[in-house]
Amino acid sequence: MTIKPPPTIQIAVTKNSQKHWFIPHDQAIARPNNESETTQILVGIYTLDMAKINEVDQTVYIDFYLGLQWYDSRLDSSLSQANVSPYQCKLDQVWHPNLHIINQRHLDKELDEIVHINPQGIVTYRQRFYGELATTLDLKRFPFDEQLIKIELISFSYSPEEIHFIEAEELNGISNEISLVNWSIKGLSTHSHAHYLQPEQQDYARFDYQIQVKRHSSFYAWRVLFPVALIVFMSDLVFWLEPTQIIPQITLATATMVSLITYQFILRQELPKMNYLTAEDKVIVGSMLLVFLALVESVTSINLVAGGYRELALYLDDVLKWLVPILFMGLAGFAFWV
Repeated sequence: MTIKPPPTIQIAVTKNSQKHWFIPHDQAIARPNNESETTQILVGIYTLDMAKINEVDQTVYIDFYLGLQWYDSRLDSSLSQANVSPYQCKLDQVWHPNLHIINQRHLDKELDEIVHINPQGIVTYRQRFYGELATTLDLKRFPFDEQLIKIELISFSYSPEEIHFIEAEELNGISNEISLVNWSIKGLSTHSHAHYLQPEQQDYARFDYQIQVKRHSSFYAWRVLFPVALIVFMSDLVFWLEPTQIIPQITLATATMVSLITYQFILRQELPKMNYLTAEDKVIVGSMLLVFLALVESVTSINLVAGGYRELALYLDDVLKWLVPILFMGLAGFAFWV
């Protein structure tokens, strides 16, 4: 019994007088086993490098290899008859899952768009990508945060019932020579699921490759937490001055407030505009309230002394000189570790 190719497949004579099956790129190509079962797509992604995570633009510069494999029974039959060795052809000459990287911004390809086909009908596609990917960052715990960097693959031609992505565990991985600074790699995971496209009201097959990274927080602790702590403790010196020293108290309280506001504006340039406060923002805003408390207490103690309540003014100074540092440390602990 002779097995005939599907209507979309034709025969062509290639070099060495071997007969190969190929599919013209200008014709619609049916999915393998179109009516009988789901087509399994083996996915392998290997990250060669991640150079930079840009918090302001919400992007990551990444360099990775993508490998896909699937079985096409039509090619299996044809190659068995022709008794040929593995060969390659253009990607658009065979059926493929029509994948797109939906979070890509400026990705370039290095390799030609070709596939390799072995005599068993296994089709292999390999490509190297490098450039920018969009990444959604959750900065609520900045600078003590962890993030998920994703490569999001989706087929805009097939539903999860038609094709199914399977992780190639032996192919997925991350190079040990990642040049990403201020971050460490925590883990790698994949997720195959349905992606609902609202305009078309239809589910499409999707595969996510996820890299979990953790920020090195020690740099920010010294650069952010330590200077802010110094400013707050400097404002605490107001409570150690005599209530009669009006000018030094007011000058010190207002100077620390201005310093903290200026420092906050400088730090915000490193982050995107968000509708929530980061842990760093909470510490700075809380520190502003503590510095403002020092200013208010200075005015209060001055008025108390002027009204003949010197002992009460000294009592307020004694309480707040210890209370403000304790409140600051509690604020930092709540913001960064809760």
